[in-house]
Amino acid sequence: MTSADGANSRGRDPDALTGSQQTDAQRTEAERAEAERAEAERAAIAGELHDDLLPYLFAAAGSIAALKRKHPELESELQPAARWVDQAREIARRIMRGAALPDDFSCGPLQAAREFLDGVVLSSPTPEALQTHWNGLAESTRWSWSESETIAVYRIVCEAVRNVVRHANAAQVTINFIAQNGGWEIQIRDDGGGFDTESVPEQSHGMRLMRQRANDAGLHLSIQSNQKIRSDQSAGAGTQISLSQSGGAN
Repeated sequence: MTSADGANSRGRDPDALTGSQQTDAQRTEAERAEAERAEAERAAIAGELHDDLLPYLFAAAGSIAALKRKHPELESELQPAARWVDQAREIARRIMRGAALPDDFSCGPLQAAREFLDGVVLSSPTPEALQTHWNGLAESTRWSWSESETIAVYRIVCEAVRNVVRHANAAQVTINFIAQNGGWEIQIRDDGGGFDTESVPEQSHGMRLMRQRANDAGLHLSIQSNQKIRSDQSAGAGTQISLSQSGGAN
């Protein structure tokens, strides 16, 4: 070893990050920034819907109602337009409620998620009624949630159940809260057709954002799914998303 090599070796900072560590740190920071941007974009969308779109829809509904009063003979012709405006207003409200975080998390993120899902997502007409079962909800309201955990749990549970409604063709979905070893686990399990987790594109926005939210909050997210091959093969089919916090973090 030359003296120069020795100086370089002795002068190396033991706390300096390697190239791979720097890359991992940069990736984590980029993912955190993307999650923050997504939350900011949701808030901006909710604000724009409330301030820019809904007033026009209210004005349109009022104009149609005034025309119906002034020209009763046009009632049947104006009724479809009135119905379309009402539907557009309801869709805007649902998008707005989904984009914005609830004002009240005093009973915990699971209770807030249930109220949103029952009032917005699960109240929408679906081909078949989806039965939902919440277990351990009362216990979850007594848990001491950090702010980061609250937002992550709320967003992930809402996204997971919305995915069941949209894609799973399931008859029921069960949301379990289990306190264990000083930590907790939340399971969202459906009896739908399942999917091949290996075939989900890496760039899938919903899945990537769920993983980012969990990672930023220091939580562990896992997804298991058994795909139903035949329509009569129900045993073992379905999807389970598990979100957990290890003991000692609470």
